[in-house]
Parts: sequence; C-alpha cells; structure tokens
Amino acid sequence: MRKLLLITTALTGLAFNPTMARADPISTIVALMANGATFGAALTATFGAVGAALVQLGGSFILSAAATALMGRPSAQTQRQELQRPSALPAYRFAYGRCWAPGTPVGWAVKGKVLYICYLLNSRPSALTSYTVYFDERAVVLDGNPFDFTGPGGAAVEAPFDGHVQIWIGRGDQTTCPAQIVAESEYFASTDAWRGRTVLWARLDCGKKNKRSERWPATPPALTVDGDWSLVHDPRDGLTKFSRNQALIVLDALRTNPIRSYADDYLMLDTFGWAADVAAQAVAVKAGGTIPRYRCDGVLVFADGAELEDQLDPLLAAGASRLVRVGGRLGIVPAIARDPVHTIEDVADGQPLELTRWQPSDSLYTECVATYTAPDRNYEAAEAPVYVVPGAVAADGGLPKRLDLALDFVTDHRQAQRLAKIAARRGRLQRAISAELWPDAFDLVAGSVASVDLGDPFGPWSGDYEVESIHPAAGINDDQSITLRLPATLRETSAAIYDWDAATEEQDVELGDLGATIGGVQAPGVPSVISGGAAALTSGEQVTPRVQFTFAASASASAEAYEVQYRRHDGTSWGRWQAVGTFSEDAVESGTITGYVTPVSVGSDYQVQARTVGEYGKSGWSVSVAVTASAPANILATPDAPTVTALSSSTIRVRAEQIDDPSATHLIILRNTVNNSITATEWLSVAAGASVAVQRDHTGLTSGATWFYWVQPRDQWGNRGGVSAAGTATTP
Repeated sequence: MRKLLLITTALTGLAFNPTMARADPISTIVALMANGATFGAALTATFGAVGAALVQLGGSFILSAAATALMGRPSAQTQRQELQRPSALPAYRFAYGRCWAPGTPVGWAVKGKVLYICYLLNSRPSALTSYTVYFDERAVVLDGNPFDFTGPGGAAVEAPFDGHVQIWIGRGDQTTCPAQIVAESEYFASTDAWRGRTVLWARLDCGKKNKRSERWPATPPALTVDGDWSLVHDPRDGLTKFSRNQALIVLDALRTNPIRSYADDYLMLDTFGWAADVAAQAVAVKAGGTIPRYRCDGVLVFADGAELEDQLDPLLAAGASRLVRVGGRLGIVPAIARDPVHTIEDVADGQPLELTRWQPSDSLYTECVATYTAPDRNYEAAEAPVYVVPGAVAADGGLPKRLDLALDFVTDHRQAQRLAKIAARRGRLQRAISAELWPDAFDLVAGSVASVDLGDPFGPWSGDYEVESIHPAAGINDDQSITLRLPATLRETSAAIYDWDAATEEQDVELGDLGATIGGVQAPGVPSVISGGAAALTSGEQVTPRVQFTFAASASASAEAYEVQYRRHDGTSWGRWQAVGTFSEDAVESGTITGYVTPVSVGSDYQVQARTVGEYGKSGWSVSVAVTASAPANILATPDAPTVTALSSSTIRVRAEQIDDPSATHLIILRNTVNNSITATEWLSVAAGASVAVQRDHTGLTSGATWFYWVQPRDQWGNRGGVSAAGTATTP
C-alpha cells in the first residue's frame, strides 16, 4: 500500500508540469507510463540503469536578490542625468507607469539661430494619453497637435518659450519624421522615424542674446516628459493597456526585455495574475480613501553584463515581491499574508535535520528608511519616515541598526512606508529549517507557506514557514514502486509582516512645494559678510585683514559649482566686479560655502555676489549687503611717561620710548597747556617699532609757558594702546 501511495504521488506531481523549461526527461517518463511501462522501466528507458538510481523532478527555489547589492546600481537621479547626455548609441530603456522620462539627444542640427533636435524617451511604444514637456525642469505650455507630423506640431504659448519652441511627439506608431523638421533642417530625412520608439522632435529658436542664457541655460536643453508610458499585457483579460500595476510591469519586463525575453511557456502566468490582483488591492490611507497596494513608476535602463533577474530588482522592490523558479518556469510571489497549504509534522531521515535559531547579526536591522522618488520634488529622491521595529533595539542589546531601502520605482511615501515595514519585519524572522520532507509534502514549491509542528523537543520551531527551496527526486525502489525524496529549506514567516494600520502606523510627510516650473538651476543663498578679527588671517606676527563671506548652497540637485565675485567702494562709487574664484560642490560643508576676499583696504566698503553653476546652466546672482573692511582688535600696553626738558625760552624737548610689542608701529604724541589728556591735541605720529626711542623739539614757544605731553602706541591697523602719564616743563 505504501508503494502505491508513492507511485500515485509521483505521477500526480509529474502530470501538473507538462511543459516546463529544462523538464524534457519528466515529460518522457510520463509518455512511457501512458504506454503501460512500469515506473522502474520508464526510469531505465529514459536515463539508463545508472542514471535511473535518482531522478530530479523539477526542483524550485526563490531567486536571491543578494547579487543586486554588488552591482553598484546608480540612483534614479544619477541615471536621469546620464540619460540626458547626448549619445548616438542611447541606452535601451523602458518607461513604466507615470513618471518623468529623460530624453536622450540622438540627433541634432543647427541652422542659423535654430536648433533641430530629436530626443529618445522610451525604447518602445507608449500610451501618452496625458503628458507635460519640460525643458531644464520648466514646463512648456503647448497649443496645437504634437502628434500631427504634417503640420506645425505643438507650439509654446507662455514665457519664456513662447515663439521659440515647436514640438512633435511620436508614440511609437509614427512612420516618418515631422515634415517641417525634414524641410528646414537639411539634416533629418523623412525615413528618420524611429519606428517603434517613443521620441520627441523639437525646433528651438535661440532668440535674442539678452534672453538667450535665461531661456536656454544648457546646450542642448535637458528634456524630461511627465506622462503615462508603456503599454503592458494583462494575462487576466488578454488585453494590452497602460497600467501602473507592479506585477504586470514585472511580467512585461520579463516578456519584452532586450536581454533574454521569456516565452509564456516558461512563465507561471497564473502567479503573475495572482500578484496583479494583490497589487491592485485597495489599501486605506491616513487622510481617508484608498490607494492601490503596489504601483510601479520609473525608467528601467538595461545594462550589459548583469543577470536579467538582478536588473529587474527595482521593479520587484516596488512590491516587496520575489521571483521563484519551479521546474524551470519563472513565477512571482507577491507580498501578502498567505495561509499555510500544508502541515509538516514529521521529517524523513534521508538527511540530517538542521534547525537554525539565530541568523548572523549583520543581517538583522532594528529600523528601516525607504528612499523613494517624490513627484512633488521634481522626481528627486526623498526619504520616507523611519520605521522602527518595536522592541528590536532592546532585543539586540540597545544598539540601533538601520536598513536603507532603495525604492526607485515608488512615487508615493505611503507605499514606501509600508514597504519599509515589510523589509524590516521580514528580516527579523530568524528561524530556519533544513530537512527532507515526507512525500505528502510534494505539492509544496518555493514560495509556498507551510505550518511546522514537529512536537517535542522541537516546540520552539513551531509556526509558519515559507519554502525557500525544495528539490524533489525519485529513485527506483523495485520494479513496481519508487522512493520519493523532498529535501527542502524553510524560513520563518508571519502574516504580521504585512499588517498595516494607516491610522496608527502611517506617518505624516510634508509635501514639497518646489513645483516643476522652477527657472533652471536655483541660486545660492544671499552671502553674509563680516570683517575684523574673525575674518583676519594671522600667521605668526603677520596679520592680514580680510572680508569673510558665507552662503547656503543651491537647493538644485544639478548644482556643480559656485562662482563668487566682489567689488570695492572707493569713497565715490562702486568699482567693477572682480573674481574671487570658483568653488566646487566638494567645498560645501554642512550645506554652506565659506571663503574670503583678500587683500582688502581697511576702511573701504565691499560687496560679494555668488551664483550657481549647474548642469542646466547658471543661476542669477545673490548679492550681499556692504561691509566695511576692518582689522582685528589688538590690545596694546601703556607706555611710560615721556621725558620733557625746557631747552630755552622758546623750546621744549620731548623724549619718549615705544612699548616692547612687535605689533606696535607708531608712537603718537599729544600735548596740552593744562594737565588733561582728554582735551589734548595730537601733535605728532612718529613711526616707531618695539622699544624704539623718539625725540622731538617743540619750538616757537614764549618764556614762562607751561606744557604737558603724553604718548600713546598704535599698530598698523589703527588699534591704540593706553595714554601714558604726563610729562611737563616750563620755558624759562
């Protein structure tokens, strides 16, 4: 009876796998059995006496995404900038969902003041039922029909592009180049149609010189188009249509990619239909209403030298889903709670039972931060609020550890927050089991959920597990029966991973208000300027006055450097602007740039201006207020009282000594007819270094005149020391 059970189980499993890739031996066995051969004879006829000892029956496993981390995948922002660079061999790309698709200049010609140019947007046809065109991140408002290649296309009707821009868009069904482009450019031919590709042709007039740099800050202009893109096939209804459904987009990338497209025979289409239903489920949001569970929006660029499944990882990450390979066919497991389909109460002794309680600490995280693409910030990267696993920090010894989750194809922070929880929770489940299962588990495949209840002493390992891999194998027992082996690896799972309460778990995010119509690269902050001791350069005994400027870096991600200039007021008018220098993005520290104007003239007024140099050109100038250049404060000592001697009835000699301070450069002598230094007048300012004696005669006096004298040190920057005691004499 046991033998018959084994035969029935084997045949049942085989019958449900008729056309798997790399499964021809299995279909041969089924055919022989249908002709009346015993199972043992079937194995022998197919594999020979030796090969029939053990036959693999189409194992299955979850594809690991670990290799993706080693690829150094560029960020979506970096990739967009790369795609906007002119190229005669543009990268193959698929634009999915609704997003900003960068245009790669693939052909251009200049005639007079007019640029004729063609941009590649999508390497396949697109829906584009709605769209917005941007040049250098500024929206172009169009009038006309850009899809009519026989007419003038769409013309810009608002500043700064009005009268300077005409556009034609090919969705992929175009058969010719726009007639006006062909007639005027003398470069494009009517056969330059880019059939089957989504492209945009433009006629761009440079315009007058005084507005040219403002209208066209970059050459050629950086183009992006916001719209609904690729048309994807839905196996549930057999229709090809525009969709943002994450599972349908993964399926489309597998079926239509240029690297290794999968035929439907090698795909488990029913799993993709199931995953598409999951992705379309309505999920409540905190503000009220619902959004689809998993949407996917972005541009997928295909690269040589990497496995296709690895390149599709950003699409899978948008739904926390995983690919599985079962008997040579590829399927998908969506991120959704699933009930167990089998209960494992015992294991066979064909291999040692391995039970793992703790995973390596390097793979455990206490919190997760998802980086997503924010439409409200011109499709730049933004961080969703951090998800902290309750109790994880205490369980791991009090030290937090963050997982950074890149979600380049997610454009909604609410979806990103849910995915961050799934990633963090999924990684915290550590138990694993490796064992050989009994034949009653034959229906399990990779991705299946099974309940484990092995009894004592294995109670701690009871619970739900996901099958990571299972490799059924059949061997001859005798001429009438076989033995069936099911070596499998299981990983702990829980429905709680996918629970989500928007009211309590969704965190608020302040949406950006940058808008998509900013005027090219943004200017830096207004420079703040100071002078005096904080700005002066001191090197040993040498002190150099300077004007220090500080300004905030530009908010534009395309900023590459900053130009800084200064000008000086000569007492009558401002002089011309002069260059301080150019500061690269490497000079930015804590979001600011600091520099100096040197040398400066103490007492003169100065202004500083700065502007951003970016990929899309240069910004306007940010101009500082005026600052008066000053030297650093310096504390000088008080000199001794001068020696005063009456030489005659008309002459008094004054002798003084400079203080012993290398910073002292002058000695000032004051005089008065009364003993009051406050009302005294400055008589002389004599150059005198440290400890230098100075002697001067006060002549032209009358007999019987009494005079008082004081001395005071001064440095080269005008700082003065204390006033000495008085020295006095009376002429005879």
